[in-house]
Amino acid sequence: MSAFQITCVSKKLYLSGHEHIEWVGVKDERQPLSVGDVYRLMDAGHRFYTVSPSTGAVALVEPMRCCHVDTLRSSADAVRDNNLDNLPVCRW
Repeated sequence: MSAFQITCVSKKLYLSGHEHIEWVGVKDERQPLSVGDVYRLMDAGHRFYTVSPSTGAVALVEPMRCCHVDTLRSSADAVRDNNLDNLPVCRW
């Protein structure tokens, strides 16, 4: 199976006041992937991850449900800049 590095995210603000990731940009891909696309690829055995630009630390990306919304999160570690919530906004 393949592994895909997420390099940027697009979020939506919900009425609950929470922002949730809706789209991600993947290294070397021109088209964004929706959270649904990522879920389908994960179900097929593919993995997603982020990389810290400052330390090179890798964080795996996991599915998450919050406020009745399917979204994504990065696995917990002590590195701030590989956290999905801290990645740059995608510019397509």
